Parts: sequence; C-alpha cells; structure tokens
Amino acid sequence: MNLSMFLGFFFSWKGEIGRSAYAFTGIALFLVKWNLDRLFSVFVHSEEYPTPFFYLLPETDFIELADPLLIILPVFALALPFIYVGIVLTVKRLRSLGWPIYSSILFFVPFINLLFFFLLSILPKDSSSDRDEKKEEKGPSWLDRFLPKGQVACAALVAGLSAALGTLFVFLSLLTQIGQDYGWGFFVGLPFAMGLGSAVTYGHHEKRKVWDCLGVALLTLAFSFLLLLALAIEGIICLFMAAPIALPLAAVGGWVGYLIQNRTLRHNPSLGLFFATFLLMGFEKEIVPEAPLFSVRSEVIVKAPPEKVWINVISFSDLPPAKDWLFDLGIACPTCATIEGTGVGAIRHCNFTTGPFVEPITVWDEPNILAFDVTSQPPPMKELSPYDIHPPHLDGHLESKRGEFRLERLDRGRTRLIGTTWYKHNMWPAFYWKAWSDLLIGRIHRRVLDHVKNLSEED
Repeated sequence: MNLSMFLGFFFSWKGEIGRSAYAFTGIALFLVKWNLDRLFSVFVHSEEYPTPFFYLLPETDFIELADPLLIILPVFALALPFIYVGIVLTVKRLRSLGWPIYSSILFFVPFINLLFFFLLSILPKDSSSDRDEKKEEKGPSWLDRFLPKGQVACAALVAGLSAALGTLFVFLSLLTQIGQDYGWGFFVGLPFAMGLGSAVTYGHHEKRKVWDCLGVALLTLAFSFLLLLALAIEGIICLFMAAPIALPLAAVGGWVGYLIQNRTLRHNPSLGLFFATFLLMGFEKEIVPEAPLFSVRSEVIVKAPPEKVWINVISFSDLPPAKDWLFDLGIACPTCATIEGTGVGAIRHCNFTTGPFVEPITVWDEPNILAFDVTSQPPPMKELSPYDIHPPHLDGHLESKRGEFRLERLDRGRTRLIGTTWYKHNMWPAFYWKAWSDLLIGRIHRRVLDHVKNLSEED
C-alpha cells in the first residue's frame, strides 16, 4: 500500500471497507488514542491515568477543574483527528453494508456507539442481487422451523422472547450487582439491544417494513415492563419514569434491526449483542464516575416577619393530608419536623411517610439562615406494585447531602423564604434522572414551604 492509498484509507470519504479492516483499525486507533491520553495526563500532572474502560462513559466533571479551558481545549484538539477518522471509516463501512449514511449518528451516542461498533465489526457485506440465491443455498435453520410465518404470531413470539431475555439480564445484573449502579447499560444498552434483537428476528422469514420493525421493538419493551412488574423486580412508578428514555432507544434498536434484517447471516447477531451489553455493564460498574452534586431551589413569599417565620422553620406541626396526586403514588411525603436542642449541633428530624431525615444543624443564624447536613434518610418512595417490593435503587441512589432555609426580610413585614436541597443521583444518565429528581424534590419543597407560610400567617 503506497502513501496515497494509506492516506485515502483513513481520510477519504470514497470507497468501502470490510468488517475485518474496520474492527482491526478501530481497535488499533483506540489503543493509540488511549496511550496519547496517558501521556497527556502525565503532562498535566494528573494523579490518575485513564484506563481502557474510562471511555465507556462520557466525562462530565471538567467544569469542576480549577481552569477547565486549559484541559478541555487540548483534549478536544487531541480527539478531533480520531473523531474524523472514526466517522470516515464508519461511513465507508455503512456504505459496504448498504445502510443509510445518516445512521453514523449512533457513533456519538454513549454506550450505543460500542454496540454499534460491535455490529459493524461482525456483519458481512451482503449485496441484494445475490441475497435470495444465498438464502436458498443456506438451507433451513432452527429459526426457520421455530418461528411462525404469520405476521402477528411471529411478532408476538419474538417480542416475548426478546423481552424475556432482557428481563433475565436485568435480574442477573441485579442479582450479581453488575447493574446495581443503574447505569448507561441498564437504561440505554438493554432497550437498544431488545429492540434490535426483536426486529432482526422478526425479519427472519421475510423483509419487514420499517414501521413493523419499530412496532415489534416497542412491543418488546412493553412486554419487558410487564414482566418486570409481574416478577416483582420493579414497580409501576419507576417503570413509568424509565419509559421516556427506554422507548426511543428501543425504537432506534428496531430501526437498526430493520437495516440488518433478511441478510444472509449464518447466525442471528441478537444474542451476541445481549451478551456484549451485559459484559459492558460489568465494565461500567468498575468505572462509574463520582455522581455530580445537584441543587433544587424553591421560594415563597410569607406575609410575616422573619422572626415569626423562623419559629416555624426549625420545627413545625403535622402537615395536613397531601393534595398533590404525586404523593398518592408512593412518593415520600413530609409529615412534620422536630428539633432537639438549639444552635449549631442541634439535631433536626424531618419526618416523611417513608421515615425520618436526620439533619444535624451546621449554621444557626437566627432569623436568617438555617443550614444542615443529612446523615440519614429514608427511601425516596414506596413502590407502587401488587407486591411488597424494595428494588435496590431505593437505597442510596438518590442521596440528599445537605439543605438550607434562607429568610430574606422584605418590606411591609414580609419574608422571602428560600429552601434549597443539595443532592446526588447515582443513576445514569445523570442529566435524565436529574429532571425527575428536581420535579419530585420541588414538590416536596412546595408542600413544606406552603405549610410554613400558612403557620406563619396565622394570627
């Protein structure tokens, strides 16, 4: 290979590339990039060298560095050539498979990009001109005999099988604590794998339409949710919260399955994809980054001076029955607050329907600021389920770290009461679960602040 061909292989958008060359080049480039990053970490005097598994999850804590631009810009500049070459090779590989070029967008989706690389590395080139002839030469397989040819019966069977396999992997990941961190593999990889597996298997007998593949992928996810509920693995609320991220990912898996279907494959790649997902989940557990610290801030205007509001902040009587429908679903609902002692070191107990928060006071600036740490907390909810269940994510995955009440004196004898909670969420993707956590914590804030407001405004 001369220099022109060598450069064209890496930088030219023209041509195609086979699976072996794609896999070998991708792994080689990864090793080169990893070692360059290790050298860079020495240059910036980093205390930790990146491991190969570091790249499984996106890094999100650059903003916490003393001077993030000095790190981000060189890292980005170092990554750009590899991103370009990766896209070039992926486009060539997609062209070889006859897939649309825009499917290269999956190259940028965390976790799925690894499964996508796995698929592109094992699928053979297959031209449509000789597909039917090869299929006849291949002869009937066990899937030919096992899968019904009726459209509805085949869809129901493959959706049920893929859902059962996905549920089995969920159960095993929790049993072995591989998926105990509820990470990208759990909420991103598995829905994608289930959708892809069902769509590929659904198209075994004949080429299905794209909407049929999307439909069977979503049916698979629905079956898996029913199995998780029926087998007392998860509750209704958590399944509902997971649905907005799982549904589109299952649909993406179904779309990729539509692209793969009806190819002259010796083996269905679905099972291999499930095992690849499970394996990556095991690696993911070892490199889960420190959960980011989030905050939720709520405020209310009270028609009473800070001195009066303060009394009802440090402790308050039983709250009236909750009117918010969210609390009827099992979300932890505040009921009352008590305090033992005064000043810094006093212990405040904020009681919820699921148990008490233990809050040692760290700032006592009467009547301006009351701040506290959280040393013990109850589960954030009681699962809505036909069974009495307690999934692992109820313990330690939503961690309240500290809180604060700030009272600002306003004119006409009023007070702005501001409540803030700082928390960590050890479920991933963090940005997705932050939206749910902020919503629920905000509702809890509103219930407490409104109660303090009503008590303080009473004559």
